[in-house]
Amino acid sequence: MIKIKLYYSIVTILFLISCVSNKGNDFLSIPAKPIYGSYYDKEIISNELVTFSFLDCGILMVQRCKLPGEPICQILEEQTGERVGSFGSRGQGPGEFIAAEFIGKTEDTLYFVNLPSTVLLYAREEKGADYRYVGSEKIKVKDGCFTTRFCRLSNGYSVATTLSGGKEFFILFDRDFKEIKRFGNHPVRGMTTEANDFMQLQGEMVSYKNSFYFASRFFGYLCRYDISDEEDVTLKWEKMLVEPVCNVYEANLARKKNNLDGFYGLTANDKYVFVTYSGELCYKAFENYSACTPKTLLGFSIDGELVGKYALEHQSMSVLLSQYTPQLYLLNCESECNVEIFEMDDILKAKL
Repeated sequence: MIKIKLYYSIVTILFLISCVSNKGNDFLSIPAKPIYGSYYDKEIISNELVTFSFLDCGILMVQRCKLPGEPICQILEEQTGERVGSFGSRGQGPGEFIAAEFIGKTEDTLYFVNLPSTVLLYAREEKGADYRYVGSEKIKVKDGCFTTRFCRLSNGYSVATTLSGGKEFFILFDRDFKEIKRFGNHPVRGMTTEANDFMQLQGEMVSYKNSFYFASRFFGYLCRYDISDEEDVTLKWEKMLVEPVCNVYEANLARKKNNLDGFYGLTANDKYVFVTYSGELCYKAFENYSACTPKTLLGFSIDGELVGKYALEHQSMSVLLSQYTPQLYLLNCESECNVEIFEMDDILKAKL
């Protein structure tokens, strides 16, 4: 009888401690290799709350928190950092943004989610890097749930994350932004339907062709899904690099004082996935917002294998892999914001 009780006690303890899948193989013990970049000569007018994306005419920077007197969107020439285009203003009129999130593009049209439930379309002028507002689409979800992050795939489908409700975290939309289906269970095992509040599973999402990647903010979860032209959803891989401090019998993941902050910036191309990683204690952000801003960069192959763990000289949130040159860009958040440029050859030489 004692042996049976002991057995079940051990099983219960292991279940509570190891409540996630695909752990990161002692990720925290891997030393970070220092890397150093260069900067544009041009001054970048920005703040740290920016998302990076790549266009064929340059680097698109979208302000999540607008600077007074500055446009929501600006386009930088990749080699010089010079501003070659800008558009978008804050407001509630046609083509204006309440909260802008770039989600994808076609050959000549940019798609932005304007929270809470509208997609704004901007078309490129015949020459240069100027875009103009040309229309909008309503996001159509079946139960009116609140979507958070959004991305658009090359085949025209879109994927969004949700804030709460049900077992599934992701929503697949058709080309008219109408909900098709939901997928993706909570990565913390043992969470019941009633307990599946996704508030603390929020993070960043980015697409490349017909794949999308998601990286969680409040712990170290990273995954890749592929969406086929026939609406088939395939989980290619998922990793829990840093486990959350959690109790599977509670509705929310407990953000206790020993829980580590996770990923902030995310980018992908045809070979690699890079994320900026905090690793600081989550509670520090409540005392000082910038205390958890990342100073670590992680690189993965598109198959999910860790390529390198890198120590940054400055705090950086946003990251971008060039689609045309062997370079990676980071937005330096310390002192005056500036774009830091890294050569991929230098990064890969410093790999594990």
